[in-house]
Amino acid sequence: MYSGVSRLTPRELEVLKLIAAGLSTKQIAISLSISFKTAACHRSRLMEKLEIHEVAGLTRYAIRNGYADGITPGSARDEEERLFERIGSTHKRYKDAMDGYTVFQKHREDLGLTNPDSSTGARKLRDAEAVAHREYHDALVALRKFLIPDA
Repeated sequence: MYSGVSRLTPRELEVLKLIAAGLSTKQIAISLSISFKTAACHRSRLMEKLEIHEVAGLTRYAIRNGYADGITPGSARDEEERLFERIGSTHKRYKDAMDGYTVFQKHREDLGLTNPDSSTGARKLRDAEAVAHREYHDALVALRKFLIPDA
């Protein structure tokens, strides 16, 4: 059993650590900035290589083999929840900023204006979108550093 451990890729080890931290496949995808399908594929490959066919088994394996370092209940879980809330709120602000800029551009085109970025209003909307994007990105990076300290 576990004959495939030496063949795990660095990404699969990251996924294993996140599974051991109790993250769902969706949360793993968000924290690694990959699609849900890709995260599910990594999890399936882990199970196949390690010949473990349940998440609880992967978690036990990670703990026994030192891949769950730094994972503690209580305050760590609170920090994780705070980070996920931060990601949710910054993602919403980023999406709203992108939508606002898109609507502004559409209205300018409807009026026949040729350069949608020439006004102060457009620059403010574009700048707000850039700030929201940076905040969202920073939140994702903070979550990843929390979940995978050595990454």
